[in-house]
Amino acid sequence: MSTRLLVRASLYAAAYAALTLAPGLNSLAYGQVQFRVSEGLLAFACFDPAAVVGLTAGTALGNIGSSLGPVDVVFGTLLTLVAAVLMWRIGPRVVALAAPVVVNAFGVGLMLMAVQQVPFWLGFGGVALGETAVLFSVGLVLLLTIRRHGFVFDLPVRERGKRNGPSFRLRG
Repeated sequence: MSTRLLVRASLYAAAYAALTLAPGLNSLAYGQVQFRVSEGLLAFACFDPAAVVGLTAGTALGNIGSSLGPVDVVFGTLLTLVAAVLMWRIGPRVVALAAPVVVNAFGVGLMLMAVQQVPFWLGFGGVALGETAVLFSVGLVLLLTIRRHGFVFDLPVRERGKRNGPSFRLRG
């Protein structure tokens, strides 16, 4: 892992953890309906492999404050990893924003059922609602901004028209 990639991953991790644990935002980040503003940062996973690593680490840090305890630290972090990898594979398309919605709705729904005895479909629906609201507002704005102005963030920008796996050209 290059130093540059490690630094970017660290910045993603710090931003995710800060937005999850910040006073005021932390009251919205946990429970049946989760409005984690930090989930919007997953849009970066469509562009930058460092975001996949960093946002996964940030989720582990952010989940330390979860009412689900160590279960959320371990399994919630794995859910973010799965969602971020899917987003990376899908690429910078709006449909990629659905990956965390589906993955977290099922996964966190199961965790809520197992740990807090919340009926599965109630947990599923609440998590899906919160994820959809954040990803299709904050995440969508970030996705569209990075697609248009990725060079500002010094990110690799995917070539248009390439659908068979990730392919990049560096803009500088």
